[in-house]
Amino acid sequence: MNNSFKLILFVFLVLIFQNCANGEGVVDENSNFKVVSFTPNKESLIRNPGMGWTLYDDANDEVANAVTYWQSQDEVARKYASCFYIRWRWSDMEPEEGKYAWEYNENFKALVKGALNRGLKLAFRIYVDGQDNIRPGTPQFVFDAGAESYEVSGFNVKHPSPYLDDPIFQKKFSNFIQAFSKKFDDPSTVDFVDGFNLGWWGEGHHLKFKNASNKTNTFQWIINLYGSNFKDVPLVMTINSEIGYETEKSISFDGQGYHPRRDGFSSEWFTDYEKGLLVTIFPNKMVVAESCYWGGGDISYSSNLDPKYNWTSWGAYYTQVVSEALFYHANYLDLREAAESKLYMTQAEDQIKKFMIQGGYRLYPKEITYSETISSKQKIEVKHSWANLGEGYLPNNDKRWNYKYKVAFSLLDYDNKVIKQWISANAEPSAWVKSKDSTYSESLNIENVPVGNYKLALAIVDITTESKPAINLAVDKGLLTPDKWLKIGEVSIK
Repeated sequence: MNNSFKLILFVFLVLIFQNCANGEGVVDENSNFKVVSFTPNKESLIRNPGMGWTLYDDANDEVANAVTYWQSQDEVARKYASCFYIRWRWSDMEPEEGKYAWEYNENFKALVKGALNRGLKLAFRIYVDGQDNIRPGTPQFVFDAGAESYEVSGFNVKHPSPYLDDPIFQKKFSNFIQAFSKKFDDPSTVDFVDGFNLGWWGEGHHLKFKNASNKTNTFQWIINLYGSNFKDVPLVMTINSEIGYETEKSISFDGQGYHPRRDGFSSEWFTDYEKGLLVTIFPNKMVVAESCYWGGGDISYSSNLDPKYNWTSWGAYYTQVVSEALFYHANYLDLREAAESKLYMTQAEDQIKKFMIQGGYRLYPKEITYSETISSKQKIEVKHSWANLGEGYLPNNDKRWNYKYKVAFSLLDYDNKVIKQWISANAEPSAWVKSKDSTYSESLNIENVPVGNYKLALAIVDITTESKPAINLAVDKGLLTPDKWLKIGEVSIK
């Protein structure tokens, strides 16, 4: 190729890319291919499965009152959040045997309804230990049935806590998880479930056994308990618990397909070893991040606990939290309860926006090239390039999701009705990470499509729900049909 031809080709390509933006395209008249590029949406809240800012009801004292909770959290929920995390005691979820909160507790139902009405998904941690709690984590009927216990420190009182290898405790808790999963193993409303939750605060430390040799067997029991009952909703657990990472990796992360969460970002408790683990795990696993809970008090309290940080304001602290969460590719981060979210809103709203835009995944089709006019005996040839602007990834490789999100193309009539649809066998959304564009080619067979003019469109669909668009793309909403197909351009079949 001589230099003159190279220059002509370069100028031609520059003209193409300069004129292709926001879904506008140009046609290469010689090849009958149209090139369409899209300008990404880098500003708006985009809610998607497996990512986002998370609000909490973290009930070590009384559970939140639904009315006052949603009054205080309404603005931040609607503007920035994607998920509502219910961290409750088992004793509040099942105060009497077989009497479950989702059936009998009107306040619980109102909390859930308040989240769903605001467009949030749910997430759960149900723990069994009463350390630092207003009441025992395990309901009394378990001890009445004969489960052996020891004492932990609650609010100025001692609480019974079950030995984790006690067979009566395990039987009663297994019954609860079976009922719990029947209600909440539903990815249309639930984003993830913590599937370990033993020890203090459900974080996997200060574990007690009648026989210490039962530690690994007990861990295997509870991981497999959640794993066998939750078949559709992703499971997570705190990484590097007292169990030890190698056992966690074998039984939980590899064996049952769990994802790692780490509580205590931007604190001395988030160790260099754990940071290294998260670096090696990404992008094969989704990271759930959580900062420390300081209760919204004076910043000096947290700085005194961690003097090496020497934060001078909550804004400085939250800036570090968001920076760490992005560095370790977090899909989730906590806005927490009203005390924390109010501080975020008043002292670090820019950091809320930063994680909203950069945290998790933010996908869009960078460029589409397709054959615009074809005969009824040809195929629509499509080349499509994708980018992820987020620091996390779409965990489509989750064991329970099982690659259910697929890139799909469709031909629409002028009422936006799907005439024909194709699922890409090549494109894999879980492979898309920041700064690494992915490009694929397709040949779309138009057999049985009548001659006429159509709109070519694409989406990331969920093949478990009739292959309808399921992932919100980072594009101009004006380019979407009411059913959320992204319009690419016109196709004429002659």
